[in-house]
Amino acid sequence: MAIGVAVLTIALVGLILLALNRSVPKPERWGFWGFQSMLAVMTVTPGLLITWRYPRHPIGWLLLLTGLFAALTGFSEEFARWAVYRQPAAVEAAIWISGLLSWLWLPGYATIAIFVPLLFPNGQFLTPRWRIVAWLGAAWVLLGAAWMILLPGPLSNNAGLMNPFGVVALEGSYRSGLNPRDLLPLVGMFLMLAASASLLLRYRRSQDATVRQQVKWFAYAAVLIAFAGMVGQIPGAWADIVLFLLVSALPTAIAIAILRHRLYDIDILINRTLVFGALTGIIVGLYVLILGAVGLLVQNRANQIAALIAVVLVAILFHPLRARLQRGVNRFLYGARDTPLEVLSALGQHMESTAAPAEMLPALAETVAKALKLPYVAVGLHSDGGLSTAAEYGKPTQEVKAFPLTFRGATVGQLLVAPRQPGDAFSQSDIGLLENIARQAGAAAHAARLTADLRRSRQRLVTAREEERRRLRRDLHDGLGPHLASMTLTIDAVVRLIDSDPQGAAAILKELKNQAQAAVQEIRRLVYDLRPPTLDDLGLTAALRENAARYAQSGVRIAIDAPDPMPPLPAAVEVAAFRIAQEGMTNAVRHAQARTCRVALKLGRDCLCVIVEDDGRGLPLHLQPGVGLRSMQERVAELEGRLTLGSSPDGGACITAWLPIMEAS
Repeated sequence: MAIGVAVLTIALVGLILLALNRSVPKPERWGFWGFQSMLAVMTVTPGLLITWRYPRHPIGWLLLLTGLFAALTGFSEEFARWAVYRQPAAVEAAIWISGLLSWLWLPGYATIAIFVPLLFPNGQFLTPRWRIVAWLGAAWVLLGAAWMILLPGPLSNNAGLMNPFGVVALEGSYRSGLNPRDLLPLVGMFLMLAASASLLLRYRRSQDATVRQQVKWFAYAAVLIAFAGMVGQIPGAWADIVLFLLVSALPTAIAIAILRHRLYDIDILINRTLVFGALTGIIVGLYVLILGAVGLLVQNRANQIAALIAVVLVAILFHPLRARLQRGVNRFLYGARDTPLEVLSALGQHMESTAAPAEMLPALAETVAKALKLPYVAVGLHSDGGLSTAAEYGKPTQEVKAFPLTFRGATVGQLLVAPRQPGDAFSQSDIGLLENIARQAGAAAHAARLTADLRRSRQRLVTAREEERRRLRRDLHDGLGPHLASMTLTIDAVVRLIDSDPQGAAAILKELKNQAQAAVQEIRRLVYDLRPPTLDDLGLTAALRENAARYAQSGVRIAIDAPDPMPPLPAAVEVAAFRIAQEGMTNAVRHAQARTCRVALKLGRDCLCVIVEDDGRGLPLHLQPGVGLRSMQERVAELEGRLTLGSSPDGGACITAWLPIMEAS
């Protein structure tokens, strides 16, 4: 706080001396007289705010240091003019004060242009390696200060006072080919560019939305300051005001970025600046061009006529130029957000050129990302109760906004998009366009999901077929194969004994007959597992009744409620219905402790409903699926049907399976 008060006091003294010197000669200089004192006020004010809020933050102290250097420089300039033109008795003191203070503008500029960008916004270097730039900057400041302190001759902007510390013997070296006056600015420019590169890398590497927004503010103000060098060469009050506003932009932006960065949208400010900056440049250029062209053609009253024509043409062209520039800047920043018809047309053309439904979604993601300049776009499809990514473009980010993809009122997926920058919010134009794209893309998402479901269905069919083949191979290899091999060995033994021991051979043949009968039973079991023969011999309803009659010996009364005869059904549906009903009856007999069980088959237009209910003890609260229940679930899943478990009206278990019916091929 004491430093801030001292800086403001010195700056105030400089401004008072400026007022006292208002009638003394004002030699030409860069900027306006009193610029250094005003710069001190502009930098020390945000420095005080930052250090008061964050006492340990180095950026605030660097701003205070910049203000101190500027205040002392401004005081030196105005005191020298006051002493030379108004108080000659103070000239000797002014000489020594100017010699001591006139060079302080150099470390002030280095602080704001090199050290602040290196440490912005958190007060730390991007990596430890960037310390070398800071050390080089410090060395540059020391060498430059030494050069200005020892340079003989008049001091710049100090009323022509001679440098009391100048070394006359060094004057010849300054006029040689290697002049520090030319070399030091080049080195300083290189160091400033390096510090700017550090800031740019910090922006690109940071995933923190707050840091990126802070860097945007600094970069925006730095671009404005780049024009201060040109404006400072223009004389006039308006140029002085513009220069003041441009130079004050950087400390103001630093204060906003560190203290209030969440309250302002820098993107809108950048947009408007680009539009009106370009518009101003074009209008000024047109005005000068028209003024010169008309002045060449019209000799009499050339200035008045040329100015009038130029003003009229500029007024006519102003609105169309502004509209075109606004569209161009919006396209540069946001893509084709303001031309939704163009985006939808490009999307339609891109998707029409795809060869298969599965390729439509990658085309959708790519088109949306490129048209709106989004870093990441993905399309997710609802499948098996979850959301699976079907297509994506760009690098995934943690921030995404979801837009539902609907088809005929049903949500089939989501369009996932990431903001252009982390932490940015989508505008209403963005949201409206993305919602429209999501509505139009719902049909493509539905087609892609059907294609994916068909592919998975085919994969399940192939898997089921291979599993069935594996089971048959295992049963034949491990069961029937050894059985037949044993019978072969038995036949060889009979051949050896048939002459020498006919009775022994006859006994072996009887055993061989038993083995053959067991082999036949094994073959029948394999055939029955493939498809129960009773389905072909009796039909589904009769086969279930025959199966229920066998269970009746256990004391459980089983009733079959089904059409008889059952209309023709696809073989897969018929087998699945039989096996599910069979497992349900087995559960009622073995586990449910039921007295009665009812099996009902209800045939709909496009599905067969199988209901098995009993009056047993019901399903446990925490059901652990056993072999039978898992078998039911697998058979229903193979047909893409649905299975539910519940309670019957009698308090027992109720198993209901819906099996889709497709045309038999």
